[in-house]
Amino acid sequence: MATPGLDDDSLQQLRSRATQLLLKENWTEYIAVCSLIIEAFDAAAACKDRRVLCSTLAHRADARARLGDAPGALADCDAALAADPAHPGALLSKGAVLRGLGRYSRAAECFRAALAVSGTDEVREMVEQCKRLDAQARSGAVDLSEWVLAGFSGKCPDLAEHVGAVEVRRSAHGGRGVFAVKNIEAGANLVISKAVAIGRGVIPDAADSGEKMVVWKDLVDKVLDAAEKCPRTASLIYTLSTGEEPEDELPIPDMAHFKQETEELDDGTAMAPKASLDVDKILKVLDVNCLTEDAAPSANLLGSNGVVNCGVGLWILPAFINHSCHPNARRTHVGDHAIVHASRDIKAGEEITFAYFDVLTPASERREAARAWGFECQCDRCRFEASDAIVGQELTKLENELVNGRGGDMGALVVRLEERMRKSMVKERRKAFLRASFWSAYSALFDSDKLVRKWGRRVPGEAAVAESVAGAIGGNESVLRAMLRGADNGNGCGNRLEVEDKVVRIGRATYGRVVKRQAMRALFRLTLDADSNKSL
Repeated sequence: MATPGLDDDSLQQLRSRATQLLLKENWTEYIAVCSLIIEAFDAAAACKDRRVLCSTLAHRADARARLGDAPGALADCDAALAADPAHPGALLSKGAVLRGLGRYSRAAECFRAALAVSGTDEVREMVEQCKRLDAQARSGAVDLSEWVLAGFSGKCPDLAEHVGAVEVRRSAHGGRGVFAVKNIEAGANLVISKAVAIGRGVIPDAADSGEKMVVWKDLVDKVLDAAEKCPRTASLIYTLSTGEEPEDELPIPDMAHFKQETEELDDGTAMAPKASLDVDKILKVLDVNCLTEDAAPSANLLGSNGVVNCGVGLWILPAFINHSCHPNARRTHVGDHAIVHASRDIKAGEEITFAYFDVLTPASERREAARAWGFECQCDRCRFEASDAIVGQELTKLENELVNGRGGDMGALVVRLEERMRKSMVKERRKAFLRASFWSAYSALFDSDKLVRKWGRRVPGEAAVAESVAGAIGGNESVLRAMLRGADNGNGCGNRLEVEDKVVRIGRATYGRVVKRQAMRALFRLTLDADSNKSL
């Protein structure tokens, strides 16, 4: 039977052309050809033609989804399902689009309907995947144990975006920040955010600014493309600061904007017209709000063989989190997602902060790093080190010795610091701050058997220092490594159960609750292996 508006030969030619474009992944022209086929069909055509119509709509939906046109893709799926409510291709396409938008429960419904029509194991796994992601989006619970135990091989685990018990408010230090709305235990995931875009590159020379500019340009192009394709993405980017607005005039965004499942979805039938992008504003937002990818456990522990992996991206909600040299949170990057977890217990109403740069450095170096970011850190640690008259007189001398004497006998410097804190009766919390500031000296001491034999009786044990520093800066691979070594030596760590509890506590502060005990032990072994490889 001839198709209305097209004879069979013309239809066949169009379908052959569509197949060629599909193989070439030329999605724009593929959509145009599919549109010609769809326009030629009449809704009241014969059953055979209706099946072809539905399949073509589903195929155009897939192509639109690949180009980032989720509303258009959903509109095509709904048109196909209006003609045939049980069309498996349309159900699978709609489920895939909804899954990509984070509507996991609705995606699971589509996949279940498709499963009833074609009960394949692949579709059944899609249903289970959406159930897992839906539970994760609601609870924030992540389990990367299998991936860790497999040595981080294979495909990066699927993650769902999650917004925990946090909200954006005015910060006491100016501007906006993210705050806990209830008490949160150390290790709990606060935010799981997928990047708008990431620029990545393998740079042999860390100082190669030209290669870094290539990575940056790649990021900018990707962000502009994402904002152009999705009005919601553009609106979220515009909520971020450009660094030029008066801080007290910045609006507080509604948290519902960050929670995909709570937003209404029009399925493409009431799509708002696309506004032209404010490219200048987006570039300023990127300059102020982009984050570098912290070395994820896999990259950091398995080593990079001297190659610098450069990654920079934009994660919307994490960009609202302010810096502190005494942070209570930490982020880990897994694939395109940033997982922000509490690195210590956080009280309701407390501001969430993480480190923008290395905070295991002296106050003068941290001040310089903060100025490079465009702010002055006003955390309690920085205020103490800047204003305490008792230890302030010694800090400058010790910092100069640390900078100028690196490679020398750091044990003498550590002993002087410990004796100064003891004589000045510095409280334990502030001792932790100072030990964190001079962590490189402590590390040099404990890395050297010779220095440990010389000075070991005059300073606390390695595990005790690591536990103290963890109280100041939360989790950190270097601090965890020291805790593991000190616990293995058994120097002043307590009984076996106490030691294990301390190690796990710092491990949770470092990595969060993303793995079970067995996988956590694997991370501990990799941490120590990385330390051994580093010393070779």
